[in-house]
Amino acid sequence: MSFKGVIEAKCPKGCEPFEAEVWSFINGSASPNLREALAAKECNLLLCPECHAPFFSQDPFIYFEPTADILVFVFPESFRAEEARWRKKMSEDFIALKQALGKNMPLDMEPEIMFGPEDLAELLNRETYRAEEWEVMTYVARELGLSLYKVKPHFARDHKMPGVLPFAPARGASMTRANLLSGLEQLLKANDRLTAYQEYLDALRAAPDAALPPGKA
Repeated sequence: MSFKGVIEAKCPKGCEPFEAEVWSFINGSASPNLREALAAKECNLLLCPECHAPFFSQDPFIYFEPTADILVFVFPESFRAEEARWRKKMSEDFIALKQALGKNMPLDMEPEIMFGPEDLAELLNRETYRAEEWEVMTYVARELGLSLYKVKPHFARDHKMPGVLPFAPARGASMTRANLLSGLEQLLKANDRLTAYQEYLDALRAAPDAALPPGKA
């Protein structure tokens, strides 16, 4: 569920303040339309009734997307100069948020802090692109009879790797380094345009002692 609040908005051109509704907590998994608005940098965009100038609300909000392990405290760009102060406030608010969300908050999730709409929009658009590539990969992998392994989302994002990996045995078997290499090679032989998978295969070959990524619970 996502939540709105009423604020007193102040136009940057000095017009008379006015009341406006803005989103204070957005669950991107439950509200895909709001996720799209954030990705397009249109969420909490206000229009001054006096001069008709568009501007973003100067009130912070929280973006939560549990299916992708994303939790972001978004502050106005003007707050960046006092980043240390707002990081401290984020840490305090995060404790209260964990208590409020209870079991809906993954135990190992840590929040990020962003200033202005641009960084969050970039993150969401990048996640959408990755998901589209995973859809293509999933179709090809199933055609080849490969199994799929879901990587913990924040680990995949932090390590710039695909969030779903193909491996060779039948479904229900465990993934090993050998059958992961085999699955990636078969996948890329069938579709060599999956660049993220080619990059991961190259990285895997270059690090023979690297541990396998943690799976999504």
